[in-house]
Amino acid sequence: MPAKDENIVGIDIGTTKVITLIGTVDKNNVLRIKGSGISGSKGIKKGLIIDINEASRSILESIEMAEKSTKAFVDSAYIGVTGKHISFLSNLCEIDINSPNNIIRKSDVDRLISMANRVSISPEHEIIHTLIKQFIVDGEKGIIDPIGLSAGKLAVELLAIYGTTSLINNIVNSVKANKIGIKDIIVEALASSEAVLTPEEKESGVILLDIGGGTTDVAIYKNKKMVFTHSLPVGGDLITNDISIGLNIPFLRAEEIKKKFANVDYNFYDTLNRINIGDIKIDSNRTTLNIRLYNIVNCRVKELLNLVKEKIEGYDFMHRVPCGLVLTGGTSLLKGIAPLASSIFNLPVRLGAPYDIDGPPEVINNPIYSTGVGLLKYACQLENYVNISQIGEKKEKNNFARKFREFILKILKNESR
Repeated sequence: MPAKDENIVGIDIGTTKVITLIGTVDKNNVLRIKGSGISGSKGIKKGLIIDINEASRSILESIEMAEKSTKAFVDSAYIGVTGKHISFLSNLCEIDINSPNNIIRKSDVDRLISMANRVSISPEHEIIHTLIKQFIVDGEKGIIDPIGLSAGKLAVELLAIYGTTSLINNIVNSVKANKIGIKDIIVEALASSEAVLTPEEKESGVILLDIGGGTTDVAIYKNKKMVFTHSLPVGGDLITNDISIGLNIPFLRAEEIKKKFANVDYNFYDTLNRINIGDIKIDSNRTTLNIRLYNIVNCRVKELLNLVKEKIEGYDFMHRVPCGLVLTGGTSLLKGIAPLASSIFNLPVRLGAPYDIDGPPEVINNPIYSTGVGLLKYACQLENYVNISQIGEKKEKNNFARKFREFILKILKNESR
């Protein structure tokens, strides 16, 4: 863990908002949120930088708000990365065990992981994380900690998460333009998972959907390990855009109506006459207007959820997640989305907000802060060189943890190009 009272900073750079959180670990090793800043995003679309000057200003505004709220100075931070360029591959590597009595030693595991980390990807991509999915001992899968076991062969399956170097560089440079150092880059699906998923869900099997403004981040866990991740370039902004077009109103007004009145609940028709979505000037009565809003939002949300379902079904995970879906992110606040998702996936669904932390209720109970909180939680692990998907979750410095940190150093060396 970081030293007590030492600030940790996470910056969630999203399509609709930039969130900066400042946290610290108290004497009971509980993460406490000390300060927060949230600003509207400019120059950012679907998790990608499209105008670095505008993006840098949005990031700076968020940082300054967080600094003011806690009277702290931010000079470095952990940042999240998302976008359709984020992908993954599995890498399987095996070695012979030649120690006395064929007992697997830590040195064997370190050697195996070092070999497995040599993932072959195209030159325009860089590895962000390499996470252990499982160890295999003499063909026996699902081994958590192989050290001390007797075996002739030891294998490991890694999940290598990678992204496009140039696009990640743009994120890094937009933060560095504000004289903020980058301590590490964390895939946002991984961060959000740390904030809202319980250990029991990760062990039994669960799907996380973090539905933001421009992207939907997906993570699947089984046996405490992330086994799948994906980022779709669709999110709540598409719903807002459809409302804007369908009701012939400005985008900002459509966003306001979406947050206050949009509903995909099956029982919505029973309450149509009791809902007033405002003073929209349109040639139709209130009930007709509400039906149009419902149909617009319902169609778009169904489309989004079915896109996710199709992607997951392609990897045959749908029948391996008894804990079902956990929805988080700003769009998870849409009324009725949980029962709708349950009907589409035929799985139990719950809404997820950050847990096991202390701080202002408006932060710790709000799913829009899930990624930001997750960045801090994951940072607490990295500060002590602990990877949450590591062998037995050991709290020790190791070569494996340093491997994926080398990715950041490559970016920082090239930032001035």
